[in-house]
Amino acid sequence: MERSRKITGIACIAMLIASVCSTQPAYSFGLGGATRNQSKSTELLFIREKRRSIEPFAHVVFCTQSPGECAASSGPDRVDLTIDKKRELMSVNREVNRQINPRNDSAEAIDVWSLAPRSGDCEDYAITKRHALIQQGWPASALRLAVAQTSWGEGHLVLIVRTSKGDMVLDNRTDAIRNWRKTGLRWHMIQSAGNPRIWFNI
Repeated sequence: MERSRKITGIACIAMLIASVCSTQPAYSFGLGGATRNQSKSTELLFIREKRRSIEPFAHVVFCTQSPGECAASSGPDRVDLTIDKKRELMSVNREVNRQINPRNDSAEAIDVWSLAPRSGDCEDYAITKRHALIQQGWPASALRLAVAQTSWGEGHLVLIVRTSKGDMVLDNRTDAIRNWRKTGLRWHMIQSAGNPRIWFNI
């Protein structure tokens, strides 16, 4: 039974990475505007969710072990990106990037997501940043994990923060905070704002 569950988990992870490689370019979420050009410009700032997707298996395990990190949220799904708020984002991104030593655990049988470990990979950075921002008073519904693919074809996970300036990305590869369209990543799936256990294709 246990061996069967492990094999199923490995298969899910393999399918997830494979699907990242086959995704089409992402589109954006439209908010509308006074003119057609303004509307198009605004649309490009936000990720547009598509059909519902399968939750990453490693995230299922993480939520089972840390249910408080995966609780549904009814708070605002967007934060006004003031100068102070941007500084907070930059501070958390920079501090977590330095706090965790990079270590790729893709060779292990099951990918384990851990909060604030001494060493870890992209998932550990992303969930630690989300946790830190929530501790600082940021609404959980504005903080979403997203699966993407790097330009060299590697599966990647980052934290997306929905703000008045667009969907901003906190990435362990850089201390810069960038809009989702300016990261060089190819997007695959993202959490729901209201329920972290629900994921959508991008």
